Amino acid sequence: MRSILFSTLVGVLIVATTFWYVGTSAVCPVPISYRLGEVDERFPISIAEAHEVLAAAEAVWEDELQRDLFVYDESSDFTVNFIYDERQQMASTEEEWRLELDKQEADSQRILSEVRQIAAEISADQEAFVVEKDRYETRLTAYNNQVAAYNEAGGAPKEEFAALQKEQAELAEELARLVAIEQDIRRRADEVNELGETGNQLIELYNKEVLQYNEIYGNIEQYTQGDYERERINVYKFSDTTELTKVIAHEFGHSLGVGHVEGESSLMYYLMAEQPDTISLSEEDIVAFLDECGHGNELSYEVRRIIRTALSYL
Repeated sequence: MRSILFSTLVGVLIVATTFWYVGTSAVCPVPISYRLGEVDERFPISIAEAHEVLAAAEAVWEDELQRDLFVYDESSDFTVNFIYDERQQMASTEEEWRLELDKQEADSQRILSEVRQIAAEISADQEAFVVEKDRYETRLTAYNNQVAAYNEAGGAPKEEFAALQKEQAELAEELARLVAIEQDIRRRADEVNELGETGNQLIELYNKEVLQYNEIYGNIEQYTQGDYERERINVYKFSDTTELTKVIAHEFGHSLGVGHVEGESSLMYYLMAEQPDTISLSEEDIVAFLDECGHGNELSYEVRRIIRTALSYL
């Protein structure tokens, strides 16, 4: 009788435990085993690079939380896939256009910087020219006054006449030098004006293309770079490894049961817009994880871990 009662009790416990486990198995099922799945060769990434990004995305969560949350396992049914469609095509076109815009902006800024530098040099030369011109005119006035005085006196003495001729020759040379300087300043001013006009045209073209770029790519939409479905993460587009790491780390968060959170800089924010390139968990990310997974020392967490381990041997 006792053995029957004991067997019945054990059976009830097994059924209840199984029911409880099935009902809660999706709650923070760590550690999550996964593997790299399909990688469309049209993506600009190698298999080795994809593995590096997966490890980096793991580390975003594990290093911050000091928990073993993910395990790479080639036999796992959970896969991370790179699915190529129009989103990546658009991302590639966007990157090419963005690089061209960056080049146009750099060219415009280089020309404007050159214009400012040359204009500053011309301004300094113009100021120096004015000083030298004033000095010349003062000297010329003195010469003319001296000649007029000698003319009124009936002529200059022989010695003074020779000095006046020498001064006249030097004034003529100085005038020629000043005329050449003035012409050079005007020529350079014309050149810098043309260069400035070229810079303005480049800036105008750049601004028009930026408007076109923003019309096509500027509308921030809800997270479309990737998605998480049960036992699979699909990556649809990325521009570089930093963005790809953000995408996979974000979807890893969903696989842990973490939903979207507030805070535009949060990894689990529903838009990829303001997250810094140095990827880390925000306070909102951590709170959402702890709400879902706890600190890892709760009884329910340990029971689920033991059951998962036992089931893996069946």
